[in-house]
Amino acid sequence: MQIAANIIDFFAALIQIGTGAVKKKSRILILQIVQLLMQGVAMLLLGGVTGAVSNVLSCVRNYICYKEKLNLPWKLFFIIASIVMTVLLNDQGILGMIPAAVCIVYIIFMDVKDPIRFKLLVMITFIPWLFYHFILGSYTGAASDAATIVANIVTIIRMRKERKEPVNDR
Repeated sequence: MQIAANIIDFFAALIQIGTGAVKKKSRILILQIVQLLMQGVAMLLLGGVTGAVSNVLSCVRNYICYKEKLNLPWKLFFIIASIVMTVLLNDQGILGMIPAAVCIVYIIFMDVKDPIRFKLLVMITFIPWLFYHFILGSYTGAASDAATIVANIVTIIRMRKERKEPVNDR
């Protein structure tokens, strides 16, 4: 099971790492939906039920955000659903709480309009996933989390430089 999960996670990782270089929020959200579904399957194979459930909730959440319908009631729904599902399904102790914690932070701040701050949010929320995947045995997932963090850092630096550079009208 671990080999199959890591193969699936490898393909999800390719999508995930690619999102690190994407600047447009709507494209990031769509790519994340595909990646999250694939990674959810991998987590189920590795016994990471709370991670898989968190990923499914995240797919729906990202779709609603993509459609620009994410409002306070939806945010509260996803936060409560994440907490309830974690309480009901967690058999991993503190490790099993990581997906819900990350999900809650992401939900609270995901409607930020500034693209640099959104990229920063994505990067920061990948740090706990790196540990979750590594401890779970999803080594391709952990490696892609690390690569995604680096890709986001590079993209944030580029985006900040683009903001500071004057536009040439030549």
